[in-house]
Amino acid sequence: MDKMPLEHSAGSACSEDGSDAFLDGMVDWELSRLQRQCKVMEAERRAYSKEVHQRINKQLEEIQCLERVRDKLQVQIRVAQSQAKRLRDSERLENMSHLLKCRVQVEAEVKELQEQTRALDKQFVHMWM
Repeated sequence: MDKMPLEHSAGSACSEDGSDAFLDGMVDWELSRLQRQCKVMEAERRAYSKEVHQRINKQLEEIQCLERVRDKLQVQIRVAQSQAKRLRDSERLENMSHLLKCRVQVEAEVKELQEQTRALDKQFVHMWM
């Protein structure tokens, strides 16, 4: 930055009017320097603000993309869970069908054994009479 001394040397031959003009010049120079610095800082602030907004927008787009991926994955998970449930249900139905066939066979065997027992009871009764 521009630097200009605020005091003039003790050996200068300035009059009081000259010193006022010198101070006015210093004030004008400092004001001008501060205005330039303010413009530079304002431009930097706008550039930084623009960069931040661009970064935020990019992050928002990435969030939306990730949300879409998450939604697709959740659908795939639900489909897979549904398929697994159908497979378990199918296996259970097979097991139940097998158990029902076994039950019918066991009931038939029980009925046959009951008939054999009755026949043996009749034979036993005839033998003792």
